[in-house]
Amino acid sequence: MSTRPPKSLGAILWDVLRVSVQTFWRSSANPARTLVQRQQALAVLGLPPNASQQQIKQRYRVLAKRFHPDRGGDPRQMQQIIAAYDLLTKERKHS
Repeated sequence: MSTRPPKSLGAILWDVLRVSVQTFWRSSANPARTLVQRQQALAVLGLPPNASQQQIKQRYRVLAKRFHPDRGGDPRQMQQIIAAYDLLTKERKHS
């Protein structure tokens, strides 16, 4: 039998609130999450917040040539560049 005392109502409510907020933050329904992801993707590509689709594509090509593993680049850096490009191009298609 466990010797731990039962959780108080406040602790249970706090756990429910914490899990709910974490679930909402991870969901695609959270508008703040998509904004943060967009800012991070633009930062990876080194682009301003108002970058056009053409600028995104051009910057991706430049970085892909520089960081591609077949050209001696870092595979992890290339994966970040690809993920950022995918996020930004999918975002434009859904808009």
